[in-house]
Amino acid sequence: MPVLPIRDLGRAIDFYTESLGFILTFRNGSSFAIVARGGVQLGLQAVACSGIPSGCGRCYCKLSSGIEALYSDYCSRNFKILHELRDESYGMREFMISDPDQNEINFGQPI
Repeated sequence: MPVLPIRDLGRAIDFYTESLGFILTFRNGSSFAIVARGGVQLGLQAVACSGIPSGCGRCYCKLSSGIEALYSDYCSRNFKILHELRDESYGMREFMISDPDQNEINFGQPI
């Protein structure tokens, strides 16, 4: 499970649950949480606990279907799109966004 460094756990949980559609499955005070969507789980860890600066996290969320609808939904919410939806030469359709802490979240699905 990828773990992303974040500055404010409450704000990160709100972003991942309210904006990205993840569900909070675990929380340990103000230091760590796990969010899930489909088969994807992400850890969110406070920078004060991890020692890793925010903005240094990257993760890949591999989907089995629905990437076009997810991309359209995220575009309509005016998220910062770092990499528009496109087909890659290695057989994946992908896009990338960033969270409020500038961590990069890449979504992909086999073509």
